[in-house]
Amino acid sequence: MPDEPFEPEDVLRIEVRYVDDRATLILGGEFDMTGRERFRSFVSEAAAAGRSITIDASGLEFVDSAGLQALLRARELADEAGVAFRVSEVSPALRRVVELAGVEGLLPGQGGAGNSGDETGPSRP
Repeated sequence: MPDEPFEPEDVLRIEVRYVDDRATLILGGEFDMTGRERFRSFVSEAAAAGRSITIDASGLEFVDSAGLQALLRARELADEAGVAFRVSEVSPALRRVVELAGVEGLLPGQGGAGNSGDETGPSRP
């Protein structure tokens, strides 16, 4: 038996790094409905603590509509908490689903109109 626990390839892996008032969530594996609640709990915890949230999605191998919806909801949660939210790294799988859904401008750092990829604070009307 190996010393490390078995981790199937078809699960969402989340590593969280806290530095000062920032939380970076490093995602890997598959982001679908099976991982969205765990992802949301990490985002909610960071937002409630007033930490800016950065998503490194470079390790995602698969993203479906539930994963995309969770990312969009994470941005809303950050907005509601008054903390900055950005996606710093994007895997080809995430880029493809974002483009197919036509929501490039909704995720910071994805080249939407007026979006340079810099960290953004909450939206203001």
